[in-house]
Amino acid sequence: MKWRPPTGDSMDTMSDLIVRRATAEDVPVLAALIDGFARGHPAEGYVRSTEMLRDALFGREPIARVLLAEKNRTAIGFGAWRKAYDLFWSIYGGDALGLYVRPAQRGFGVGLCIVAAICADIREHGGQFLQASYAAELGSLYERIAVGRPERACHVSALAFERLAAVAGRSARDIIRALPEKSLNFVLTNQAGTPE
Repeated sequence: MKWRPPTGDSMDTMSDLIVRRATAEDVPVLAALIDGFARGHPAEGYVRSTEMLRDALFGREPIARVLLAEKNRTAIGFGAWRKAYDLFWSIYGGDALGLYVRPAQRGFGVGLCIVAAICADIREHGGQFLQASYAAELGSLYERIAVGRPERACHVSALAFERLAAVAGRSARDIIRALPEKSLNFVLTNQAGTPE
């Protein structure tokens, strides 16, 4: 599965952006991106095993799904999620495990394109929400469309989730223009993704 913004993207520097499912062949690239993601974390200098990474993500029992963002066939970011279940609402969804974009590529909407692609991937696997935790300095970004909680966790669900998943593959500018109102997180949808 690949999501590709249309050519002529209004954010011209991202016209060659593709977000696709990662494969086992991508493990060395993912390992390098994870090293970048770990900068500033206590595990920054930790030597991670690529064999363990390959087994965890692409082995007999994968624990997560990973989407890789590429510009001109060069990996510039990734997003990882795993299946989740909401006991209160009795629906499947996804927990974001990580979202990273190389510093030089930030500010062009790459992260937003990855999030929309994750929503589409979750929806393809029968899910209806994405939830994540985040650092305080990212609150204004995440809480623009997601419902935030005091512990710095948020979710995109219901009609807001459906609308975000529907714009996967569009340009970052188009996604920004189509961002759902936060209130749509409270408009329930049926299995077809339409309001009840």
